[in-house]
Amino acid sequence: MNRSSVIKDEKKLDFDYIPEDLPHREDQMRRLAQIFRPVLQNIPQTAVIRGPVGCGKTVLAKKFCLDLTRVARKQNKNIEYVHINCRKRSTDAMVMLGVLNYFDERFPDRGFSVQEMIEVLKRQLKRREAHLIIVLDEADALIKKSGSDLIYMLTRFKDESVVEAMGVSVLMISQKDVLADLDDAALSTFKRANNIVMEKYGRAELLDIINQRVDLAFHLGTMSEQSVELIADIASEFGDARFAIELMQNAAALASDDHRDMVVPEHVRAAKANVYSVVTETKLEALNRQQLIALLSVAKALKKDDIAYVTTGEVEKSYQISCEEFGDQPRGHTMFWKYLKEVEGAGFIGVKPSGKGMVGTTQLISLPDVPANVLAAKVEAILPTKKE
Repeated sequence: MNRSSVIKDEKKLDFDYIPEDLPHREDQMRRLAQIFRPVLQNIPQTAVIRGPVGCGKTVLAKKFCLDLTRVARKQNKNIEYVHINCRKRSTDAMVMLGVLNYFDERFPDRGFSVQEMIEVLKRQLKRREAHLIIVLDEADALIKKSGSDLIYMLTRFKDESVVEAMGVSVLMISQKDVLADLDDAALSTFKRANNIVMEKYGRAELLDIINQRVDLAFHLGTMSEQSVELIADIASEFGDARFAIELMQNAAALASDDHRDMVVPEHVRAAKANVYSVVTETKLEALNRQQLIALLSVAKALKKDDIAYVTTGEVEKSYQISCEEFGDQPRGHTMFWKYLKEVEGAGFIGVKPSGKGMVGTTQLISLPDVPANVLAAKVEAILPTKKE
């Protein structure tokens, strides 16, 4: 429970933390601003943000709503927003209770119908002379369980009201095309053009996000550059910024447990193994002898915990030594490269072209899934049981 040796601010690695800047989401922020600008004139709006896990949907919505409420205050207008996770609140009543609890934490959790709660909300907004933005995160969970009735009622909130200072806008977030799940009445209240589709992050984008969080959360000089590169490589397989941040957290915890003042690639590899490992005894047993020796040669070449990548030349030298240790005849370069590609195809190693600063066009090899020392020990235990 002692303070971390590498992290200066744990909150900056929390999934709920909202940075001042959202790298590579500027276009989506501008689009939301265009859509919701009329809200400043108390004109309700509807929109949908859609995209895969970890692409920044939730943090985008929270950041935008916070910015909009600040702009409104400067104009002496009152815009409030409430964020509801529909996977946790998957019925109309639970969603409305979450909305009303934003205004009154003591509002009773039973005894009111959904329509009665909407009337209570109208009085709350009238009293505050406020416009409310309701963010329905994972909205598909609500629609699947309860249908479209509540969404329809919220989007038609002002139909029976003559009070100009009140209104409700709805922003839905989903991994899927949630508009396709709405019934015709609810769908008619949504502007199809207000549909923001977000893509997975690419490696370069993840690298910028990781570096931002390193600057915010870590003591200066406690995250090695190769560790940052390796986290970006691992997370880019999924395009998931949340996964990258989780790897950073876990790698930092492992560094602190080791009483180290630097997060090195071996910590990152161990963090990945703890979070989600594809290296299993069964998969290792499925490799033939030469594939295992090739994999062992990678693990041995990466045994220095501050190294994230090795060249094919370095691995081939390690392969020659491993063959000698186990009494095997080394294969030629072409066959050795074939074994490496087979091991890569099985998900054990990562192979990428060398970048700037490297002589020639060699390949860089990494272990994205397991600590090198652990893998070497596992392979050395299996090899004596494997015949040619």
